[in-house]
Amino acid sequence: MKYIITESRLESLIFKYLDNKLNGIKLKKGRYADIVFAFPNEQYGLLGYMNYGHLYIFLDLRNDIKSFFSITSDEAVDLIGKYVESKFNLMVKYKSVAFHSDWAELKVKKV
Repeated sequence: MKYIITESRLESLIFKYLDNKLNGIKLKKGRYADIVFAFPNEQYGLLGYMNYGHLYIFLDLRNDIKSFFSITSDEAVDLIGKYVESKFNLMVKYKSVAFHSDWAELKVKKV
């Protein structure tokens, strides 16, 4: 059985999915990025953000959204960007996918 889901409803579902997936995530100072979205006690985050509006998205997060909701990679990246803008009140101008979890832009700065 197939269901037709409107674009706005899909966005809402993905935002709820991300709320659950990122529950407990903290915004930390990054070693290279201005902000790294990481869970407590993690050395690397799932997202990195530069203050000029560049968002770095860890590949696994993008792929989770892409496969779970059967959307394209570009659509997943765009929706993650919209989520970050909405949830954290950050302006996202550019988006890149970090292909390795140890990508420099996702590294948390040691304090």
